[in-house]
Amino acid sequence: MADQARVRRSDRWFHIVALLTVAVFGLSLAVVFPRAPGFPGDGRDAELRAEPPPVTLSGTLTPGRALSELLAARGLDSDQIGEVIRLMRSYKNPRSLRPGTSVDFSFDPVGPYGPQRNPERLRIALSPDSVLDFLRTDARWSVRVDAVPFVVDTVCISGVITSSLWSAKLGGDLDRLGEGEFEELVYDLADIFAWEIDFTRDLRRGDVFRVALERKVRPDGSVRSRHFLAIELHNQDRVLRAIPVPRGAGWAYFDDEGRSLHGAFLRYPVPYRITSRFTTRRFHPILKLWRKHEGIDYGAPFGTPVEATASGVVTRAGFTGGYGRLVELRHAGGIRTRYAHLSAIGAGIRPGARVEQGAIVGRVGASGLATGPHLHYEFVLNGRHVDPLTVELPSQPSLSGARLAEFRKVRDGAVSLLEGVPIPLDLRVALGRHQ
Repeated sequence: MADQARVRRSDRWFHIVALLTVAVFGLSLAVVFPRAPGFPGDGRDAELRAEPPPVTLSGTLTPGRALSELLAARGLDSDQIGEVIRLMRSYKNPRSLRPGTSVDFSFDPVGPYGPQRNPERLRIALSPDSVLDFLRTDARWSVRVDAVPFVVDTVCISGVITSSLWSAKLGGDLDRLGEGEFEELVYDLADIFAWEIDFTRDLRRGDVFRVALERKVRPDGSVRSRHFLAIELHNQDRVLRAIPVPRGAGWAYFDDEGRSLHGAFLRYPVPYRITSRFTTRRFHPILKLWRKHEGIDYGAPFGTPVEATASGVVTRAGFTGGYGRLVELRHAGGIRTRYAHLSAIGAGIRPGARVEQGAIVGRVGASGLATGPHLHYEFVLNGRHVDPLTVELPSQPSLSGARLAEFRKVRDGAVSLLEGVPIPLDLRVALGRHQ
């Protein structure tokens, strides 16, 4: 037995010595005969052959600094600057570039004589959605226009009214909204529901809204465009919904049954609170007399844009006695609308000019007999003043036939999307009757 154990130990040492001998021999071969370089395209030396990416430096136009100065500071000579300016004029006047315009310079970090001092590529922001891309080949420059990429996302917001839509308590995807974006949505909501509800008068504490919208978002986070996918508003004891349908370059909105929410006239020309209503007897603060007030006053800030409430033709545009600066429009059906006390009249607004609904006819002011900035709005039907808030006006046609059938499919999907928009628990407590 002892002899057998000695034999096994001897065999084990023999194997260890053999393995060490082979390892030393292999290492010596690797030193004497180093590995041959890989063939092009075989991937074995990809890391050794990979070139470093271009170096990109950014610059910004500042007040009083021309584009040519910025190009010269980055190494372009006078001939190259002249060529870049010449190429750019086919798309935009270089002098019209505003301070803050960004310019990116790309350099080759591994030129034949080391890092290059002259950029091989320039990118100049032409607009928020396009960039001029200049590429240098030897001493020549070429240019093309690149579109700024965007991503499409869906944002869902809910809210409970406390005192107004602007100060609503919000829930949902708030972290994805940019600065001031919700305020813009408020104005859009007021326009869409202008015929159904007066947002300055009819909202009540505890009213609820839910919206879903689709956006196109640029890489810097700014919004290129957006449109609602669906809107739902619980106002007291009624539920209002708005479903979009493409129309031309924009959108038209319809209720659940395919009835248009867009009247032939907007209910108000500015989305601000009413300070004085239509009445047959009101004490005039300047004339100190009791007299008729044949219109509606809106307490809007100085300079607020005033929109035409319907398409029509301008019949008056200028200073008119106590009205101050006045614009009057003639519409179909014997209707005229007047916009008074303006601080300025809109561009292109002159007698005979045709304007579309929503066009800017002027800006809020205090011209004429006015104690402060506000808009005085009148509605005249067949020569007689009527209350703009109560007059019965025609609406746009409803959907029918095949269009209505297609609309119902879109509506069902939109309503299900809204049902998935949550309202936080702390807001639900305020809902009361809406639970």
